[in-house]
Amino acid sequence: MTEIISDDIKIRLPHTLTHFGIKGEIGEVIEGPLIYDVQFKLAEGSKFSYLEGLIKDIARELGVSGIRVSQIPNSVYISFEIPLPQAKTVPFSPITYSAEFMRATYALPICVGVNMHGEPVMKDLSKMPHLLVAGTTGSGKSVGLNSFILSLITKKKPEELQFVLIDPKRIEFSMYNNQKYMMRPVITDMNSACACLSQLAGEMEERYTVFEKEMVRNIGEYHKKGGKMPYIVCVIDEFADLIMFDKTVEKQVQILAQKSRAAGIHLVIATQRPSVDVITGTIKANLPTRLSYKVSSPADSMTVLNTTGAEDLVGRGDSLLLEENGTLTRILGAYVSDEDIMNTLEPYRCKMEEKKTYDVILKEKQEEQKVIISERMQKNEQKKGVFAKIWDFWCRLGKRNQNRIINMIVGFILALFGVKSTTGSSARNLRNAVQKTAKKISKKR
Repeated sequence: MTEIISDDIKIRLPHTLTHFGIKGEIGEVIEGPLIYDVQFKLAEGSKFSYLEGLIKDIARELGVSGIRVSQIPNSVYISFEIPLPQAKTVPFSPITYSAEFMRATYALPICVGVNMHGEPVMKDLSKMPHLLVAGTTGSGKSVGLNSFILSLITKKKPEELQFVLIDPKRIEFSMYNNQKYMMRPVITDMNSACACLSQLAGEMEERYTVFEKEMVRNIGEYHKKGGKMPYIVCVIDEFADLIMFDKTVEKQVQILAQKSRAAGIHLVIATQRPSVDVITGTIKANLPTRLSYKVSSPADSMTVLNTTGAEDLVGRGDSLLLEENGTLTRILGAYVSDEDIMNTLEPYRCKMEEKKTYDVILKEKQEEQKVIISERMQKNEQKKGVFAKIWDFWCRLGKRNQNRIINMIVGFILALFGVKSTTGSSARNLRNAVQKTAKKISKKR
């Protein structure tokens, strides 16, 4: 494959375009960590749609793969994104010392990577308000999730932010156990993951009850009134495996995505299989911000971004970010090493037993409900009258003992009136009358 250098581009690209009848003039050429960003001004009357249909032939002529062409907003120039012969790795640690990272004062600032000029791109997760991440195996998806988590940890304190991490693969988030930032240990069991999402929905409803009492509309206003309530970020890796295991997960995610923004609960959902049966229309409608790494087909790119292009990315962190306003930006994810993760987490080590997990909270609530029910039963027993207590005792005696008592009462009454035998017709009639009365009362009750 021919190696392209920046000086050569200014000559070869216009020459190649003329082979296809496309004329214009080249502008600025910027070399980034992943691509050459070549600005090109089309001649008057040239159609951009015609150029888009020829992009694969142009890449073949230049001897490269993965060329992407896009219109520059508010400009007469278009952008040719041509991959470098050797892509550069962008480490995460230097980004944390950059001016852009230090100036980010968002409620939930995350670093999604660097743009094609090498400048850090900071976004506010609370405004997104949720993020959908897609990409094939080896595209940089898991590394990107780690960079999001670390950027939040770097900017926020444990009392301001809590994490719920769901990792069906058991290996991606294991290093985050025993952290002050963790609301509960990393969830690796499918059943526990489903229960956890349900509990998050319950937490959301409890927060809205607090907001209603304080007469505020969201967590931001609650903080301004002096309240203390941490944000909760739930990160789900391999969402496709989870939703195929239990279909109720989609409903729980839908509830959280629709209503949890004001409560300060935000979702980051990742999947390596972005098909329409996993990323349904309802989920897409509630997750307008989406980040796609390299995918396997144009159909997957269309599912995530509503447009093709993600299938032509070069991998290794190369991604396209679709923002909530519809803007599509190419971003290179920062590389996070295990050493970076350990160094960032070391000051916040703790024993998870010291923190209440969801299971403990759930058990405590169940015990409280049992105590409340027991107290109510005792109060009801005390409120019962004498007749009700006698009747309960009578019902527990059984039919045989009831007949004995009735015979004894009948015999006693007849003895009072001087009747010598209890076997006469009068005794039988009295006994039958008592039994019929008891049956009628039993039926009414």
